[in-house]
Amino acid sequence: MKPMTFRFLQLPFALNIRSASMAVFFAILLLPVSDLLAQRITYEYLRVRDRQPNVFFEYHVVPDAGTSDMRLVTTFRLENNFLAFRRMRDEQQGDQVRRFFAEPTVQLNIRRRSGGSDAGDDNSESTPVITRTWSETIFAETYEQTQSAVSFHQNLITESLQPGQYRLESNARANGRTRRGLNPSFRIPDPSDTDLAFFYFLDQQTELHPPFSTPLMNMGRNVYFGRDHQLAIWLPTLEEDADYRLEIHKVRISRQDTTVQDKVMEHEINQEYLVSGFVQKIAMEDDRPYFSLTEAADDSDTGGFYLLHVPNSTYENAHYRIRVIKTPSGGEPKTIARRTYQSLWLDMPVSLLNLDVAIDMMRFIVDDDQYRELRRGNRQQREERFRKFWAERDPSPESEYNELMVEFFRRIDYAYDNFTTPQKPGYESDQGKIYIRQGEPDRRERTFPPNQPAREVWYYADRSFVFEATTGFGDYRLIDRR
Repeated sequence: MKPMTFRFLQLPFALNIRSASMAVFFAILLLPVSDLLAQRITYEYLRVRDRQPNVFFEYHVVPDAGTSDMRLVTTFRLENNFLAFRRMRDEQQGDQVRRFFAEPTVQLNIRRRSGGSDAGDDNSESTPVITRTWSETIFAETYEQTQSAVSFHQNLITESLQPGQYRLESNARANGRTRRGLNPSFRIPDPSDTDLAFFYFLDQQTELHPPFSTPLMNMGRNVYFGRDHQLAIWLPTLEEDADYRLEIHKVRISRQDTTVQDKVMEHEINQEYLVSGFVQKIAMEDDRPYFSLTEAADDSDTGGFYLLHVPNSTYENAHYRIRVIKTPSGGEPKTIARRTYQSLWLDMPVSLLNLDVAIDMMRFIVDDDQYRELRRGNRQQREERFRKFWAERDPSPESEYNELMVEFFRRIDYAYDNFTTPQKPGYESDQGKIYIRQGEPDRRERTFPPNQPAREVWYYADRSFVFEATTGFGDYRLIDRR
């Protein structure tokens, strides 16, 4: 696909890269007011904050084959830039050359609570802790792989548990780095309990025809922003005369409380489409956790499974609460499953973390009058004009993913990464500005004329740009356009 070209002031966009919602970009504004007053938020400041590596943990409940207990399956995902790789002597393993290694450790502490409170009351008595540990040596071939946030390692830890209320503490360690987490209290059901259901977020679109196997999302309490996903619902015990309904609400989470906002989805679960007579399992396949259904070994009641398509590509990058509501015949509605999760934009362009930084970067593609207008007024007015500008140029207005906007801000990131010198940030350099407006050239050609500075020519379909080295540190100035 040919990259989009920005024509200065005119913006005739032709896009081919997906992008995102404009609802919850500016997370950096959650900083304390004193921090905002103490310094002006800059692109470089956002870069530092954005480089924190992600570690995801997620727990799942499945039957324990051959027993009346349940099995807790804790899946985890560690980004390469968390793993703290170290250099090693080159080693050949098949087609892979091992040049770096990391030795992460994951430890789980599982505590059964006798208080019975879903809130995890600190005054409730606690039984001894069950500790389980995973460790493995992980290899990488290049330095770039060791620093990658889009490359990661996945695995799981399982433990058989009796019915009851539990608390899960997780710890990931890698060469001095530590990431700790405390999961909400969860419940292992009694087989006779009809008032519990369980969610499994699935990463691929497929039909529910056992034998069935598909990758788990495995992003903690998150799903990928900008793309749809599937949700498998397990109802361990069914009541034929009960009605089951699923709802998804957008929520706003603050330090004080969680406020339920708009309902984005409501779905009646038709029992005719439930799959029964099968049991679920979570196991590693192809270096990632898979969710599978296989035929039950006996005639025991395994409940039913329901598969639902969630149109997450139409949702904002925000937090959501999903729940299953059961209404018995002649009875009151009761929530039997609930989960709060985030539609998470993992590779959000750095500028979009702050409204003022995002507007400032738009000076490269708008004229002076437009730029002054975008910066005018209070925060709400600036945000409204920012949204309006990009909404009018959205090539796919039916989704929350604005391809054009994100392509532009990703070019800012590319320019910073590839053209920054000791003299100036990449987006202020001549090469950076051309890249932001024109995109990736069809061809680059570097020459070294005798007794002259190095030159680099960028060729596009209808024009070319000639740059000349100025300092010997990668700083090129534009000397000609053809």
